[in-house]
Amino acid sequence: MNVHDKGSELSRALKESDEYKALSRARRELDTDPTARDMVRDFLRKQMEMQLEIMSGKADMNEKQAALQKLYEVLAINPRARDFVALHMRFQQIIQDVYKMISDAVGEGLDPFAEKK
Repeated sequence: MNVHDKGSELSRALKESDEYKALSRARRELDTDPTARDMVRDFLRKQMEMQLEIMSGKADMNEKQAALQKLYEVLAINPRARDFVALHMRFQQIIQDVYKMISDAVGEGLDPFAEKK
């Protein structure tokens, strides 16, 4: 079995998936509305910043979470923005699931500090 061939097969499967096609359509729709596109970019950027802060161990995230929730509530009024964010999150979950499957399969080999069982 050639791992690169399987990787190519996986990338084609992802690109041909209903979820990716829906996300691509939503992206094209979003691009027709500059205001919605800017709101989505701002929301996703702030969401990523918050996730990075959580991973770095910053303690008080309540204020940032509340601000992000308010931003989402405003964004959700716009159907193009709301639909894109929902589809984006759904596709990101698929990517995370695939990564977890790979990590579960070969994770031990990737961790030089793992203890033998």
